[in-house]
Amino acid sequence: MIITDNETVNAAEDLIRRHKEQRPEKPRTVQAIQARYNQAISQYQDLMQAQVDNREQRVMLYSEIKTLGWCLGREEAKIVKEINTPVK
Repeated sequence: MIITDNETVNAAEDLIRRHKEQRPEKPRTVQAIQARYNQAISQYQDLMQAQVDNREQRVMLYSEIKTLGWCLGREEAKIVKEINTPVK
């Protein structure tokens, strides 16, 4: 659907403008992404060794690790290899 009503367009632009101004957060640094990536891999490996059923947690961590790896510019095969290589 294309919005052609000027009032609606102006309201939407104003909403976007206010949203951008009220968000002082900055993007993560490469170092912060790398640190979280390594921490998530460690947590994932700990969950894999646990005796309880934690499938949801593992799936969430796995997807976070892959996303962070992509942000770092790693190929998918390398990410999977790092996930499966023991850290400890």
